[in-house]
Amino acid sequence: MSEQTERMQSMYHLQHDPFGALVDAMVFSGAGGRYETAETIRHLLTYSQQDSLVLGRAGSGKRMLAQQVLKMLEEHWRVAWIDGSETDSLVELLREIVGQLGLGLRVDADADELLQRVMEITSARTRSDESFLIVIQFADRLPIDLLAKLKVMRGSGEALEARVRQLWLCNSLDDFAAPIDLDDWYAHPLERLTDPAAEQYIKDRLIAAGNVSEVPIPVKDIHRLNHMAGGLPDRLNERARDYLISATFKTPVKGQSFPLTHVIAGLAALVLVVIAFVYNVSERQVKVTPVVALPAESMPAESMSAVEKKLAEAVANVEAKQQTVAQVAVPEKPLETAALTAESIQPVVASGTAQPAPEVAVDNPAGEVPRALTAPVLAQTRLLLSADPEAFTLQLIGVREKSKLDRLVAEFKVPESVDIVESLRQGQAWFVLIHGQFATKEAAAQATADLPATFKNQEPWIRTFQSIRTDAGL
Repeated sequence: MSEQTERMQSMYHLQHDPFGALVDAMVFSGAGGRYETAETIRHLLTYSQQDSLVLGRAGSGKRMLAQQVLKMLEEHWRVAWIDGSETDSLVELLREIVGQLGLGLRVDADADELLQRVMEITSARTRSDESFLIVIQFADRLPIDLLAKLKVMRGSGEALEARVRQLWLCNSLDDFAAPIDLDDWYAHPLERLTDPAAEQYIKDRLIAAGNVSEVPIPVKDIHRLNHMAGGLPDRLNERARDYLISATFKTPVKGQSFPLTHVIAGLAALVLVVIAFVYNVSERQVKVTPVVALPAESMPAESMSAVEKKLAEAVANVEAKQQTVAQVAVPEKPLETAALTAESIQPVVASGTAQPAPEVAVDNPAGEVPRALTAPVLAQTRLLLSADPEAFTLQLIGVREKSKLDRLVAEFKVPESVDIVESLRQGQAWFVLIHGQFATKEAAAQATADLPATFKNQEPWIRTFQSIRTDAGL
């Protein structure tokens, strides 16, 4: 288990990763009509002359559905599970069927003779109240000759009542090497999850992992994650896991009493407002535009008069005196909130004319779905915007002061492999350092061994560029 997953389970009091393989084996979510589909398939396998085809894109939950069907079958069923992507000969196919069904046949005989013996024995044992089922995952990857042999195994006429039943899982009928006669099959397409179905799916997964309280993901964010996942359960698992892990990087904000310095600043503001009224009557106003976002208590980022600028600086100076600059925060430790210093507020004056504030892309430092952020900031990162959206990168660290990341960039042998992504966090500037572009998560994990000494004892967060862009609203 990764440290990130362990931290997520601890934070939400979960016994297992709610979106991992262990929960896959423990629970089946019937969201999106999938339970009804499983019950239909069970009924058809027991009573119908037709076998069943489950159709759906990768990640739509075909395997989970088939496993649920097996759980619903009675004890007298004998099942063989075949991986069509790894089976390319009749001998190999029959060896798996004989072994998993427990037929007790020698597999060194002629393949066609062995196929005939399999049909005879299963037919005889069916009369003794046994039933046999072959589940073929990736059935659309089977060679033409194996498809033909499986059709032979279906038998004909009266033999249909005593034959080995078949359940095939595939992406599309168009992907088969040979046409499929739908008179012999009942097709069950798996639809994408609707937003209400996604809500139920997330809830089911969390309950299976031990979460008995309120779902920690707001409904509107579940809908957003579902759209990002394209309605596919497997991808929704990944998005929801990233969402919950991101919450473990948030810094808790402690309640504070109203400070005396704010009272003083308020009185100073009142005096300055009076001065501003007199000043604006006799003097021409000079407009300025702040470059960075002011704290939540400060004035909005609009054009300000010279006196209003002084007022903003006075309040910022009072704030700066009661706060200390945060230390560099790493993902493995709780993030600390750093204060904006007086020097960090540098207005720009352009010949007395108000200049519009540049637009900057909002990045999210911890993969959380951004809510109620201020106006977006300029998309300035070369690596984030040029990389393959499906590629992976390492998110190394997040800080309040960009200068600290500038020093870290110098530690990399290839500076072009790293980038600093600017965003907003709790209304203030936030900078994240990312490194590398990798085709797989495994490649990204291996690359951590080559990181500078500063990051040797850390566990970087492996993310896709698309997840960073989506969270940033790009």
